[in-house]
Amino acid sequence: MSKPSKKFTREQALDAKPLATTIVSRTPLPDGGERVTVPLQATRMQRWILRVPKTATKQFELDPVGVSVLGMCDGRKSVRYIAQRLAKDQAMDVVQAEHAVIAFLRTMLRKGLIVMVVPRK
Repeated sequence: MSKPSKKFTREQALDAKPLATTIVSRTPLPDGGERVTVPLQATRMQRWILRVPKTATKQFELDPVGVSVLGMCDGRKSVRYIAQRLAKDQAMDVVQAEHAVIAFLRTMLRKGLIVMVVPRK
């Protein structure tokens, strides 16, 4: 039986605070981005069947904007703050920035680059 997913309001989602996971290394790229290496969180089954070592890592390439957003994922800054900062830095509409930041954070969450801290109210 699957666990029911919690639905968050838009306000709760914007108040959430992303926190970057452990980053093993960061390598600058020529375009101003970075190649980020993080530990691979393989399941026990994956380690057994695929023989994935506990020290395995995975890499992601981020563009300069992605590097900036990841840099703000410190567990203290909210999604709302990150979107407002992106809007200011990139001279874009705040609503457009919110959509872009939320989409990017969802991807980083799925890839294991961040976790979300959701404040209790």
